[in-house]
Amino acid sequence: MFEYKNRADLVAEARRILAAMHTAVCKAGVKREWNRTFRLSIPSKNDVKRGAVANLESLNDICTFHGWDNVYLNPDDDEVKVGKVG
Repeated sequence: MFEYKNRADLVAEARRILAAMHTAVCKAGVKREWNRTFRLSIPSKNDVKRGAVANLESLNDICTFHGWDNVYLNPDDDEVKVGKVG
């Protein structure tokens, strides 16, 4: 069980999640695979990344609840800008 007292604890947890994600991504295959022996799915690199991002966003929800700054800044959250022609 994860316990926190302040934002620094959440930052440390975010770093742990990122380190674990990196290790898992390096071991994962590009495509999702199936283990016939144990009859279970083996996650792909993308599956591992999506799971880690979901965990980091959960930490951001905790930060928002307490009024703290987010611990993870998702680059996909940036506003999309369209240029002008002419």
